[in-house]
Amino acid sequence: MAARRSVRSFASAALALTVAFIATYLFFVLTYVGQVVDERAFAGAADQHDAVYRFTGMVLGNVPAVAVGGGIILTILIGALTRRPKHLVVALGVGGVAVALAELAKHVFLVRAQTGATDLLNNSFPSGHATVTAAAAFAVFLVCPPRWRPLAAVIGGALAVLTGVFLVIDQWHRPSDVVAGFMLVAACGCLGGIALIAWRVPPADRPATSLRGLWWLAAVAGLISMIAFVIVYVTVEQHGSHQQIAYAGGSAAIVAVGAGLTAAGNGIFRRLS
Repeated sequence: MAARRSVRSFASAALALTVAFIATYLFFVLTYVGQVVDERAFAGAADQHDAVYRFTGMVLGNVPAVAVGGGIILTILIGALTRRPKHLVVALGVGGVAVALAELAKHVFLVRAQTGATDLLNNSFPSGHATVTAAAAFAVFLVCPPRWRPLAAVIGGALAVLTGVFLVIDQWHRPSDVVAGFMLVAACGCLGGIALIAWRVPPADRPATSLRGLWWLAAVAGLISMIAFVIVYVTVEQHGSHQQIAYAGGSAAIVAVGAGLTAAGNGIFRRLS
């Protein structure tokens, strides 16, 4: 009975994340207003100091190597030391599927509508860098024993959020691209949870610690993002206005979604060994 409840929880979360991913795409990529909100955040991020650009560019240039190489090595090492082969297989599988889906979605299945909101017409939704970083963080989180998962979740979530904000600062991606990458990994992670249950992984002897502080962070950041969204939304025809507010709101949205998904992921996996 407990296993069935867990499967329903994972399945419901995966469905909700899929709906949120689609809704984000429909609004921010296909509508004029959504593109304006995203583009103002993108433009507002351009007003950074040169030193900031150099630092974020250096970090982002190494994200694929660090996230993929380092993430895989750390995942395999932890999985081997803790003798958790099932978790290791699922962790690597979730990461591989999430990254593949992100690339297929961005380059094959999804297109960016020409609404007149911007001259940048190439589709960048979802962010591959955000997906890779979040997938690496999830893989390490999953192979950790339950008592270490909260720490792994906080560290991995923080790295993913920082990468997401840096992607906007360095003009590589819009905020919605980053948020979508996080949602995609989280949805695939839920399917990984179902796979572990089907593989008869036992429940945890002692459930992992909850991360209530992250829920508060997500709530505050979400409120800031919503206020910024309303300001930009009601001035959508005032071209070029409130770019810094949009940038702050977009960054806050990345923090809100990243923190919320980190806390939720820790919570939904906390009773699984």
